[in-house]
Amino acid sequence: MLKEGRFGYKEAISLIVISITSKVFFTSASFVSRLVGTAGWYMTLVSAAVAALFFAFLYLLLKRFPGKNIMEINDIVLGKFAGSLLSLVLCAFLMIIASIDMREFTEVLKVFVLPESPPSFIMVIFIISVISLAFAGLETLVRYSKFLVYLLGAGCIFVILLSIPDFRVYRLFPLLGNGLGKTIINGALRCSFYGEAALVGIMAASLQGTNEIKRIGFYSIFISGLMTSLCLLSFGMVFPYSTAQELVSPMFAMAANVHLGGFLQHMEPIFVFLWNFGSFIEVSALFYSAIMIYCHVFRISDKRPVILPMGTLLFCLNLFPKGIQDVFSAYVQTMRTWGWVIYFLPPVIVLIIAVIRKKKGAQRNG
Repeated sequence: MLKEGRFGYKEAISLIVISITSKVFFTSASFVSRLVGTAGWYMTLVSAAVAALFFAFLYLLLKRFPGKNIMEINDIVLGKFAGSLLSLVLCAFLMIIASIDMREFTEVLKVFVLPESPPSFIMVIFIISVISLAFAGLETLVRYSKFLVYLLGAGCIFVILLSIPDFRVYRLFPLLGNGLGKTIINGALRCSFYGEAALVGIMAASLQGTNEIKRIGFYSIFISGLMTSLCLLSFGMVFPYSTAQELVSPMFAMAANVHLGGFLQHMEPIFVFLWNFGSFIEVSALFYSAIMIYCHVFRISDKRPVILPMGTLLFCLNLFPKGIQDVFSAYVQTMRTWGWVIYFLPPVIVLIIAVIRKKKGAQRNG
C-alpha cells in the first residue's frame, strides 16, 4: 500500500518550483512574444502576482480546515456527492494537463533530438518513467525533487551566464511591448502558468500545518516567477523579436547558440538534461495528484492497482492531438490561458460557501 508520508516545506517547494519552471523550456516563451512582444519578462510577474492572490484564497480555505486536503474539504462543505463531483473534475483536468505537457515534450524532443523516432516510442519511455515514480510514492517524488532542484537551477543559470556575450539590451525595447494594457490582461489570464501551486491543496495532509502551506505556496510562486522572468529576459536579449516568435523552444535555441571559443559551444546537452528531468517531475506530480483524488473519491486505500490503468489512460490522452501544430496552438495555449478556471476558481467558491454555511474543521471534529 502506498503511503503519502510526511515531508517538509523544502521538499514541497522543490516539487512545485520544478513543475512550474520546466514549462519555460517549451513553446510558451515564443507564444508570449506573439502576445505581448518584448514585455514577456515582466508579464510573467503579473501572472505570478495574480496566482499568489488566488493561492491566498486556497490558503484561507485550508487554514479553515486544518489537517484536511482539498478533497476532504469539498466533501465537508458541498456534501459527498457534489464534493466528489468537483474533485473528479479536478482529477480529469490534471490528467489532461499532464497529457498535454507530456505531448508537448514529445513533439519538441522529436524536433530537436529524435527526428526519426515515432512519437509513440518517446511517449512509452516517458510513461514508464512517470509510472515508476508513481509506484515510489509521493514522499519519494518530493525528496527526489529536492535533490534535483539545485542541479536544475544551477544548470539553467549556467546556460544563461554562457549566453551573456549574445545579450543585446536594445532588443528589450519598446519596454511596453504591444501595450501595457494588453500585457496586464494577458498576464492575469495566464496565471495558470503557476497553477501547480494548487497541488499544495491536494497534498495538504502530508504537510506540517497551515503555516508551512502558506510558506510553500507563496515561496514557490515567488521563486518560479523570478526564474521564469530571468529566462524570458535572457531569451529576449539573445533573439530579435521577429525571430523569437518563430522558435519552437527558445531556451533550447539559446543553449545551442552558445559559442565561446573552440572548447565551449553547443550547450544543448545541458539543456536536454534539465528539460528531461524537469518534465518527468512535472508530469509525475500532476499524474500522482490525479491518482490521489481518484482514490479519495472512490475510497480506494491501495493506490498501486490504479497506477497502471491511469498510466494507460494518460498514454491514450496523448494520442488525441493530431500533430505538433495542434499541440502548440490549440491545446497548450488554451490551457495556459484558461486553466486558472479549474486550478484556482473552485477553492474561492468553496471558501465563500464554507463561510456562508459556517463550516469549519473544528466544528466537524467536535
